[in-house]
Amino acid sequence: AIAAKPFWLKLASLASRLLPRRVYAAAMVKGHAFRKQWKEARKQKHRRASSRVKSLKRKTFEQRQQEKRALDDVRRKSAELLEAKKQIKKAKAKKREEKKRRKEENDIKSGKYQVIKHTEKIRKWHKSAKKTLKTMSAEQIDSLLGR
Repeated sequence: AIAAKPFWLKLASLASRLLPRRVYAAAMVKGHAFRKQWKEARKQKHRRASSRVKSLKRKTFEQRQQEKRALDDVRRKSAELLEAKKQIKKAKAKKREEKKRRKEENDIKSGKYQVIKHTEKIRKWHKSAKKTLKTMSAEQIDSLLGR
């Protein structure tokens, strides 16, 4: 047995078929229909999106060009500072290298050296003695002996 529909449900289905298919949002629009302020405050206002969007003030061409020039100046200045920093670094490195070379030369000039002509016994030396050994070119040896 099929349960019979209540009268009011039949009436609602009949009304939905007879009435035009429109969505009535009258119950949810912002107005004074409900007089419940807490409910009204939570409802959205029905406005076009274009009216809600506030466009940003666009900068003029002169302003954009001025900002571009300022940025270029900053970049140029930073590049100059970087270049100056590199030059200083190179100069310091060169000076350090020159000082190291002069120090080695002076150590050689001031030190006491013996020229070893017979190198057969060097193999038998212990490790720390071999570390003190220094190989030199013929010109250096001549300059040491000619002191």
